[in-house]
Amino acid sequence: MTTRFDLDNVHLDLIENKIVHSLGERPGSSIGEIAKTLKVNRSTASKYLHVLKAKRKVNFRQVGPVKLWSLEGTR
Repeated sequence: MTTRFDLDNVHLDLIENKIVHSLGERPGSSIGEIAKTLKVNRSTASKYLHVLKAKRKVNFRQVGPVKLWSLEGTR
């Protein structure tokens, strides 16, 4: 039996994978650029970027008011 928790994890993995793929193609992207590429809300992109940062898969550098996100170990 599939539970809501299982479906939520699949959705999380899908969005995380899309973000990782996007940053692999376009390192140094802002949250707005990532959200536009993935066709999700900026707050959704931000949430998942912070989840990925906690998992040490992505990192950012601050340039003025903007965070530019990249895969961990790249700039």
